[in-house]
Amino acid sequence: MINIQSRFLNVMLCVIWFFFLSSYSVHSQENAASEVQVNFKLDRVAVVNIDKVLRDAKATERVRALLDEKREEFQNDFATREASLLQIEKDLQSKRTILSEEAYRAEVAQFQNEVASIQKEIQFKRQALDKAFQEAQDEIRNLAAEIVAEIAGSQKLDVVINKSAALVFRQDLDITEKVITQLNERTKNARLEIQEE
Repeated sequence: MINIQSRFLNVMLCVIWFFFLSSYSVHSQENAASEVQVNFKLDRVAVVNIDKVLRDAKATERVRALLDEKREEFQNDFATREASLLQIEKDLQSKRTILSEEAYRAEVAQFQNEVASIQKEIQFKRQALDKAFQEAQDEIRNLAAEIVAEIAGSQKLDVVINKSAALVFRQDLDITEKVITQLNERTKNARLEIQEE
């Protein structure tokens, strides 16, 4: 009987000890959680759709228009050169029976080198235009990020998140149109150039 009582007493002491430790742990976790909440309190939040900003900005439209203009110039230039190459190719075919085999091969090799050179130039210009467009977009994106930071500072926002990261939000938290308006204002007199390296 004494053995049962001593076991019962040990079990009761363990239960009391466990209860004491768990309540202390919960209390300390609550204190830590409230301390974290004080340090990381978010009162003012905003949302911005940066993709819409980049898509709808007038600077992006101007960059696209300039890029289209450059592409058209580039295509017209190469269309003229292509017509010239076609004429050279016809002339070569007509000379096949007139020229010696060695002279004909030399002219064909020269023609092929010219074609290869033009193909490399086409590829280079396309890459240069794509790179120029990407650099212009990066500049617009960086300016948009600056504007978001300025709005966050002036409105004393704790955090601004991209709309794609927000599942649900109140529409009055969306600052996208403000960002677009300010971006358009800052870039309205900006001079845009696309340099083909």
